[in-house]
Amino acid sequence: MAQDEAVARRSALARAALDGQDVAEPRDGETVLDLGSGGGIDVPSPDRSVDVVISSRVINLSEDRTAVPAEAFRVLRPGGRLRVSDVVVDGELDPERRRAAEQRVGCAAGALPVTAYRELLAAAGFVGVRIVLTADHGDGVRSAIVQAVKPAAGEGLEIRPMRASDASQVLAIYQAGLDTGQASFETVAPSWEGFTAARLPHLRYVAADTATGQVTGWVAASQVSARPVYAGVVEHSIYVHPGCQAHGIGRALLSAFIAAGEDAGVWTIQSGVFPENAASLALHQALGFRVVGTRERLGRHCGVWRDVLLIERRSDVTGT
Repeated sequence: MAQDEAVARRSALARAALDGQDVAEPRDGETVLDLGSGGGIDVPSPDRSVDVVISSRVINLSEDRTAVPAEAFRVLRPGGRLRVSDVVVDGELDPERRRAAEQRVGCAAGALPVTAYRELLAAAGFVGVRIVLTADHGDGVRSAIVQAVKPAAGEGLEIRPMRASDASQVLAIYQAGLDTGQASFETVAPSWEGFTAARLPHLRYVAADTATGQVTGWVAASQVSARPVYAGVVEHSIYVHPGCQAHGIGRALLSAFIAAGEDAGVWTIQSGVFPENAASLALHQALGFRVVGTRERLGRHCGVWRDVLLIERRSDVTGT
C-alpha cells in the first residue's frame, strides 16, 4: 500500500510539472527556454534572448538556488515571463518531516517555503510573482505553479535591481536632478552609505542601457515609520537623467516599482512633488497616483518659498 501511495504521489508531481508547461502559454513566434534540459553547460544562452522560461522542479533541486532565477532573468527579454512548476513547503519543515516527505515524493530535500521562494525571485528582479499551491503531498510539502515577469522596458533598456556597482551613476543622476531645482528641497546628493541606509534594500531599481550598461534612471523607497500599522506604507523617489527624459524611462521604472511593491505587500506609495514639476506629476497621475493635499509654503528653496503637492497611490494587497 505504501508503494502504491508513493507512485500516486509521484504521478501527481508529474501532472503538476505538465501543468507548469501549460500555464506558460507561449505565443506564435516566441522563443521558449526549458531549464530542465541537461546540466545546463551544453547550451549557454545570450542575454535577453528568450520570451518564456519554463521548468519542472529545477529551482527546488538546484545546488545554487540563487543562480537559477538570476540566470532566468538574464536570458529573458524585457516583459518576458517565467512559468515553472516546483515543490514548496508550508513554512520550515523539521528534519524528520522533510525526510518523510522525501521518501514519499523523492524531490522535497531542497524545497523552499513560499515566502523564501518569493524573496528569491524578487532578488533576481522579477515582479508580478504569483505562487499557486496545487497538489498536497503531506508533511507540509506542496506542488506549486510559479509565475513571474521581467519588467517591461523600452527598446535598448532593462529594468533590474540596483547594485552597489551602480553607486556612482545613481548618485550622479540624483545630483543632476537636484541641480534642476525642481526635484527636492535637498541640494546635494548624499554619500552612497547615506543613500543605502535611508532606503529599503528590496525596492530599488535602475533602468540600464543594454548596450553600454549605463544607468539612465532609478527608483527607490524609504519606510515611513517603524510602527507595524505603517508596514505597507513607503515613500518613494524616482530620478531620470535629464538627458534621457521623454523616452518612457520614468514610466517603465515606476511601473516595475509599483508591481514589486505590491508583491512585497506595500499598500500605499506616497511622495511629495513641487507643483511646478509638471512632468513628474503627469507621470504619477498616469500610473494611478492622486493628489491628496497641498502643504503651502513648506520651505524655502534657493530663496523662494515652495509649496509641495502630496501624492499617493493605494493598492489592494489583501491576501498577499
